[in-house]
Amino acid sequence: MSSRHENSIKRLYHLWHAGDAAGIEREFSPKLSFEIKGKTLLSGKHDRAQFAGLITKMKELSGGTFQSEIHDLLVSDRHAMILATHKLTRGGAALEYRSVQVWRFEDGLPIAGYEYLRDHEQFQQIWG
Repeated sequence: MSSRHENSIKRLYHLWHAGDAAGIEREFSPKLSFEIKGKTLLSGKHDRAQFAGLITKMKELSGGTFQSEIHDLLVSDRHAMILATHKLTRGGAALEYRSVQVWRFEDGLPIAGYEYLRDHEQFQQIWG
């Protein structure tokens, strides 16, 4: 089962980084949500449609430079964890931050994701 979850998460991130909202709507559960804690322009609990639009907002705010580098993907029968570095340019400065994203699965699809930041203050400064 975990390889199915691995493929599902990889597909979700492929569609997300491509800005393919229709693909996310078509292939993933209506229950899909993603939460980013804090008080930034990106913070909040995002439903499936908002999650698909989140990458568009990140790319707009970064002048199209936002990228994620996935260092590791750990998968079990119920969860997946992504260890990532996110890079962007904003205000002429090259910036990066690190996070762990944890996803919970139901019926083989990710339904709830949470971003845990290595440094909340840094994230606030970047996306404030």
